[in-house]
Amino acid sequence: MLIWPCDIIIASEDAKFMDNTVNMGLAGAEFFNHPWELGVRKAKELLFTSDFWDAKEAHRLGMVNHVVTREDLTEFTLNLAKRIARQPLLALRCTKEAVNNAQDAAGRSTVMSAQFAMHQLGHAHNQEVFGILIDANSDAAKMSKAAMYKK
Repeated sequence: MLIWPCDIIIASEDAKFMDNTVNMGLAGAEFFNHPWELGVRKAKELLFTSDFWDAKEAHRLGMVNHVVTREDLTEFTLNLAKRIARQPLLALRCTKEAVNNAQDAAGRSTVMSAQFAMHQLGHAHNQEVFGILIDANSDAAKMSKAAMYKK
């Protein structure tokens, strides 16, 4: 969820990605771009399993643009940013708008609005049933409780 709004994503080769919202008893993340980023089947796999994916798999799926060594991450990213910054600003803005409009024309904005409502419904349900915003029986809640008791 935290990377989906980014236009370009560069990951170090040791990066890992996951979305554990289903494990938390919720219907996906607040910013629900998974089907557009991964395709429907891979989005379901990522969400249904709450498993980690490594950077290489994320790149294969088109989830990230580039995978580089941790040592090269800053230099690679800055070089790419400099290349982009040399482009005409109006053309960049219009192109970004066109790509975003294409996603929205395919239904993304409608799905995001509906998904956000379902996500909030999940929080309300969990608050009512368990007294907390996530499912008290989820691994996420158990890990959170364990972390609290360690302090």
